[in-house]
Amino acid sequence: MNRRDFLRTAGGAAGGASAVAAGAGTAAAQEHGGGGGGGSVQPVWPSYVSDANGPGYEDLRGQSEVTIEVGVGSSGFGFGPTTTWIDPGTTVIFEFVEPSHNVKPNTQPEGGGLAGTEGGEFATIPAGETYEVTLETNGMYTYYCGPHEGQGMKGAIAVGGDVETEEVGGGGQTPLNPEHMGVPFHPHYVGISTIVMMVVSLLFTFFLLKYGESPNAKGGNN
Repeated sequence: MNRRDFLRTAGGAAGGASAVAAGAGTAAAQEHGGGGGGGSVQPVWPSYVSDANGPGYEDLRGQSEVTIEVGVGSSGFGFGPTTTWIDPGTTVIFEFVEPSHNVKPNTQPEGGGLAGTEGGEFATIPAGETYEVTLETNGMYTYYCGPHEGQGMKGAIAVGGDVETEEVGGGGQTPLNPEHMGVPFHPHYVGISTIVMMVVSLLFTFFLLKYGESPNAKGGNN
């Protein structure tokens, strides 16, 4: 085999190995939710909280107890986090960091158990106090502060996996999954293809060092 033939063979092997590695990497990323777009999955929040004040969303699943601060943000009319995803059976502690606020339920699944703070619509809670509730029922909960609902003091809690979700923050196209083309790639092929490429590179280097330019190739030494 002259060097040109060897180059064609080596190039084909390396190209095939690269394709396997790329396909396996894409499949592995999609399997673990990466998708290459940098997105994340979170609940679809009700339009009720689209104008809510506060620091934003936090995924707090895996914790048995979480804290939501009442009276945060530049205006002091916000819940922090504003929207939260938790597991069923999690205890939610509403901690009042500013006075003149309360927590009132807006919507919740049947049997949800979010009663809110005691008193009427405008009965407020002093700073430093807390209101605790354990949410056992899966679904979407929304709530607000009675005196400041009109100022956007609203929040939402998604409980469990039985809620509608969406991918957000991707900012790019979803890569094509090779399995959709009928090619069953698996993540462990990444290691195999890497070894193949290393072996091909070593053989190529050995061939050049030992034989140099083939006399049978065009432009070779005569």
